[in-house]
Amino acid sequence: MTQPLLIHHAANRGHDRPSNSLSSLRACLKAGARAVEVDITPLADGDFALLHDEQLDRATDSTGHVSAFTGGQVRQAHYVHRGHLTDEPVGLLSLAVPLIRNYPHFQELQLDLKPHVPLTEAVLINLLQVIEPVQRQIRVTSVADWAVRRLRALDKGLALGFDPLLYLDLGTGKKRDGTVPPFRVGAYGYRDDHPLSARCWGPPSDYLVARAEALMAQVPDDLIWYIRAPLLARALDDGFDWIAYLHARGIQVDAWTLDTDRPDRVALARRLVAAGIDRITTNDAPRLAKALGGALEF
Repeated sequence: MTQPLLIHHAANRGHDRPSNSLSSLRACLKAGARAVEVDITPLADGDFALLHDEQLDRATDSTGHVSAFTGGQVRQAHYVHRGHLTDEPVGLLSLAVPLIRNYPHFQELQLDLKPHVPLTEAVLINLLQVIEPVQRQIRVTSVADWAVRRLRALDKGLALGFDPLLYLDLGTGKKRDGTVPPFRVGAYGYRDDHPLSARCWGPPSDYLVARAEALMAQVPDDLIWYIRAPLLARALDDGFDWIAYLHARGIQVDAWTLDTDRPDRVALARRLVAAGIDRITTNDAPRLAKALGGALEF
């Protein structure tokens, strides 16, 4: 059985540095990480901030909508890490690119593009221009299937990934604020606004196959799918092996985000490894690899 590749979520590796920061990315690179994920949010001048959230006050000592700032302005803000203000300025994608160039054997920087603003063609062209020097080491992923499709049209060679989170999710768990879809918990217990979820038409496995087919039609077929790990498990419980379904179509699958702080998450990781998962996103790859007891790549 092939062991999955572990992805360093938000450039975390169990170290004590701010998530998504340049110092965190640098630490991963120096440690020999194979693949690192960071979140990127568009800025007003064409660059991208290494930030997950729409508002600065979620992760920094500043306030305001991230996309309203230029790169120079957002660099005046500093990361807050575990409730404490740090002296590290917010990172920019344009500053991350030179770091990657210094590690030619580094496999992949996954850029999770956040749709906090309309991801227009101009925004996507800016992204392609920023990453051009290291494009062979970049994979752009997003919940925004429309942006993924347009990126494929703009650049046939760009590695891509898709997360179906805006279309299908667990019906329980973290409470949503009512502004992010899917808004409705359907008849099968999944959060899903599609008409197929309006009533029970048959067994859950048939419903999930139909939803997977619909989602497949929304994105190119040559990318990696990034699916919330508990959602993969719930689908397995309902008789649908999403991993096998995508593998049969030549598509790899990443499960996010699994850490060792909860025994049930380690057990879930083992279950997904047994099911053939290709990648696992984690905040501490060395610790998860040890917990799984295998020679996992990270």
